[in-house]
Amino acid sequence: MSGEAAARALRDKFDEIRRAELVRLRKKLSALTDEQRADVDMITGDIIHALARPPAEALAREGEPLLVGALVDLF
Repeated sequence: MSGEAAARALRDKFDEIRRAELVRLRKKLSALTDEQRADVDMITGDIIHALARPPAEALAREGEPLLVGALVDLF
């Protein structure tokens, strides 16, 4: 797997976890309006993007096989 593919997989995995957590917390979020739920979706997406950016950029830039392999094993 290339560094860029691993970076994309990392971002996708983080977003998958985020979406699963939003589904899990659906009951707690049920009092929110559609607009508020959309805001929560946007904000959590922005947070995940910010968290995933540094390692994803490093992977895409360097793409060292050992680093990519370790990332694939972790996620």
